[in-house]
Amino acid sequence: MLAIVLLNEQHRLLPEQKELLDSRFPKYKVKSVPAEGWTKEEMETITDELVGKTVVFVSPIPLLIRELSVISGAEMQQDFRNKEFTKVFLFHNDKREKKEINGKIISVISKTGWELV
Repeated sequence: MLAIVLLNEQHRLLPEQKELLDSRFPKYKVKSVPAEGWTKEEMETITDELVGKTVVFVSPIPLLIRELSVISGAEMQQDFRNKEFTKVFLFHNDKREKKEINGKIISVISKTGWELV
């Protein structure tokens, strides 16, 4: 099963994320998301292209996550024998690290503690 990994062109996979992808999906293809994102119309077209596929969100794209999740749920409610279901996965990390920037303490997501859910 080929997974489509959505990754903003300004981001890169962290080593732990790559390990999780490699262990879960023997084959995957990265679809680069432009730094400025996609318009709503472009996302509608991309949604149509991704129906029936396994999609992994590394970079959050709320509208696509919503649309593909709704489609996936609807497919599961119907009898789709012999059809590939749309599957939606995303990286989750609730581990935070504190950093000081210009004298201010901020919390950032840790480079470790990732889950593929």
